[in-house]
Amino acid sequence: MSKTHCFKSINLSNKIAIEFVFFILIIALLPGCASQKGEKKDPFFEKWKIKAEQSKGFSPSARRRAVDLPEKAIIEEKAKQEGVAPEISEAVKPEKLLPSDKITLKMSNIELPVLLRTLAKAANQNIIINEKVIGKVSINIEDASWDQAFKGILRSHGLTYAWEGDMIRILTLEDMQQDIVRETQKREMERVEPLLTKVIQISFADAEDLKKNLETFLAKKADGTTHGSVMVDKHTNALILHATMNDIERILPLIEELDRPTRQILIEANIVETSKETARALGIQWGGLYKRNMPRGKTEWVTADSTTALGNAFADDGLDPTSNLVVDFPIVGTGLTLGYITERLGKHMLAVQLSALEEEGRLNILSSPSITTLDNQEAEIQSGKVIPIKITSGENIGDIEYKEAVLSLKVTPHVIDDKTIKIEIETTKDEPDFANTVDGNPTIIKKEAKTTVVLFDGQTTVIGGLSKETTSESESGVPWLRKIPLLGYLFKGEYKSKDMEEILIFITPHILKERVMDESQE
Repeated sequence: MSKTHCFKSINLSNKIAIEFVFFILIIALLPGCASQKGEKKDPFFEKWKIKAEQSKGFSPSARRRAVDLPEKAIIEEKAKQEGVAPEISEAVKPEKLLPSDKITLKMSNIELPVLLRTLAKAANQNIIINEKVIGKVSINIEDASWDQAFKGILRSHGLTYAWEGDMIRILTLEDMQQDIVRETQKREMERVEPLLTKVIQISFADAEDLKKNLETFLAKKADGTTHGSVMVDKHTNALILHATMNDIERILPLIEELDRPTRQILIEANIVETSKETARALGIQWGGLYKRNMPRGKTEWVTADSTTALGNAFADDGLDPTSNLVVDFPIVGTGLTLGYITERLGKHMLAVQLSALEEEGRLNILSSPSITTLDNQEAEIQSGKVIPIKITSGENIGDIEYKEAVLSLKVTPHVIDDKTIKIEIETTKDEPDFANTVDGNPTIIKKEAKTTVVLFDGQTTVIGGLSKETTSESESGVPWLRKIPLLGYLFKGEYKSKDMEEILIFITPHILKERVMDESQE
């Protein structure tokens, strides 16, 4: 009885221990569930986040094109009635590349077909060998590329190859001659093949440019002229194809590839004016602008200390966006300089900080333009004034002509991929110099910068060094007494000051995403 009671006590203790472990596990899981529940995204902020992205605009998306072609049997029957039975070939496809894997192979006095099949099996390729391919060969290759070994063996036996779909076909000299004869016969039949007329609507490409490119793919007659034609209807921006079935089948895939929408890029610029001293003191410092994504949907701001130089690693700790600096690079050169604000500089953060500095009187925002342009198309932004100049020589003496004194920004973007943009930037600053005049007309001071940079989507680049010098004179003294001739110099003082003003241009490109349309929108 005592042993039974002892066993019951042990079982009861084990049961209590197991229940206690389950209780601890449940307590440990509760915070995780609560944190997951707490990380649920706010629908209000998500809604306006989506609207903010949509406000930038979109690039057009490609559209499906359907062209109804008659059955090949109908074309063949019509050709037979005219005394010709053409063979309808498939669209021309580019030749595939042979495998380039490294192989090592040693064989002696082996049949050539066996060697070729061994090579094909080693590269997982399908091969067709004519029964006329005969001979024996010895081979000793080590760490050579498969394609070089394969081509070398064929050349040494007067053979070549051609792709038949996904299969490699080994050709003898007789096979090549027969292929040439068949190709010649096919071309002769294509010259008398009946012509079809199709209207192809062009959505994005220039129809005139397409016409010039596609005409080279039309079949040729015996006299060298094209068999068929490609015409452009400017009213509908459509192509009118008058060509054989083979040519149309060959041209349609080209149109699909060439008539694609061009990506659009939104260029945002902020043109600010500040003093040289302020620009040097600030060092173009912007804080908390590098954002990285953390696990489970969290977002962490990463900053660097105030002494971090451009190009150094970011700090490991995530801090508040207003607490420290990500970038600190002073513009100290006398000429035109260019710098980066690294990673994705939020346009709202940039606008807020520029506005705050303007409120403090430390800079003046001259303009904040934005413009959308197509890939590889130049966009130009100008800000300035037109100066009247009086003509003092020539036939039109006394007439007034106008010259522009503007700050001009020309940007030509090129989309490399979905996240990277190459941008050609040309900046020109013309300003009148009334201190140096010719016949009473001010001279024009010109400053110009040209550069090409590669940026990430949303990254900001800064152009500085567009500076100008302003000279001011002032006088102060004792009223009335300072105006006394000769003695007035004892009661007044004259002051001259020179200030350097600098123009900074912030440029931020955004690649506009394609708008995804469903079938009803198409």
